[in-house]
Amino acid sequence: MNNSAIDTNMDSCAMSVESSQTSSRLYYMDNLRALAMLLGVVFHAALTYSPKLNESWFTSDQQNSVLLEFSVYFLHLFRMPLFFFISGFFALMMIEKKSAKAYLQNRSKRILLPFVLFLPLLIGSIMLLIGWALGNVDNPPIFLQFLGSPEAKQMGPSTMHLWFLFNLYLFAIMAVCLHKMKLFSHTISKRLATKSFFLLVLPLLLLPALISQPSPLPAADKFYPQLWSFGFYGVLFLAGGLLYKRQQLLRELFRYQTALLAISVIAYGYFYNHIPGALNVQIAQKSVTWSLSHSVLSLTEAIISVYMTLYCLMVGKRFLNTKNRILTFIADSSYWTYLLHIPILLFIQFQLLNLNINMWLKFLLSVLITLLICFVTYQLLVRKSLIGRLLNGKK
Repeated sequence: MNNSAIDTNMDSCAMSVESSQTSSRLYYMDNLRALAMLLGVVFHAALTYSPKLNESWFTSDQQNSVLLEFSVYFLHLFRMPLFFFISGFFALMMIEKKSAKAYLQNRSKRILLPFVLFLPLLIGSIMLLIGWALGNVDNPPIFLQFLGSPEAKQMGPSTMHLWFLFNLYLFAIMAVCLHKMKLFSHTISKRLATKSFFLLVLPLLLLPALISQPSPLPAADKFYPQLWSFGFYGVLFLAGGLLYKRQQLLRELFRYQTALLAISVIAYGYFYNHIPGALNVQIAQKSVTWSLSHSVLSLTEAIISVYMTLYCLMVGKRFLNTKNRILTFIADSSYWTYLLHIPILLFIQFQLLNLNINMWLKFLLSVLITLLICFVTYQLLVRKSLIGRLLNGKK
């Protein structure tokens, strides 16, 4: 199997062992991680048609859909938590199978180097696209006009959609340090990796970080470590490591599968109806003051993030624990697709803003054309190239 996407992209991805030391391939983990990345294309495409983001997205269309917004916001609440959880699982796998030094060397090549190389290219391409759009889009969106104004300079630098790489590398360092401190020792992991911990304690551990941020949770896109990101994504990353130490726990949780989904859907109904009706830059940058209503809202985020992550793992183990050409290609190309998709998507959606066609057709066209371009360029230009080896390692 070709080493697949993003955080591990290592030989050990498909050759984990259960706690009993029985050899077992974990195709579902690779496939879930790839799907979490590809859903980023769907999410970013849908933001154009989000009523709540009408004033705060590059390509906001005059047409919008509450149904589309409602659906993709739900996916967003557990898409990145699932990714970081799986990342932590594979992190501990590699540290224990190889060494902490080998793991950090791998992360430096697969995460830090692509971050350093691709971020300037992405920033430059997006700036060019914004400049082009300001002169070529009829009735440009409010946020696009804002980006062309002097006030936009006050926003400060951002790691954009590569924030996950920056944070992932920080978590890799954290995992090595905590492993050296014996946090994942057999005794500690046996006590923590329990049903009670994952279902009751883990959501509460995420609560302080979520309370400190507005809802819905913003991206941790600063050029410095953000404490709340460690308290949310970092904790999920470590929880993934705990699951690696006691993988039979997932089988024990299967009996709660329906309940996890039901609770998450009910919690999301409350969450969606209580977040602000209009989300903009000022709200995202505004400091959060404690309130009971915000605390309850944060608790629903924590519950959905944990429960839907566990639910996806169980569904994935049942239906995606297989190897075939399509899933292998998707897994292999997902890293490249996520790195590349924003400039392509923005260019397509800027063009679509001038067309008077149904918004659902616009949405589908933007997603499908973006994925097609990313998949074709990966196959023809990246897969067997130096970039392909950088992102995915050797076959």
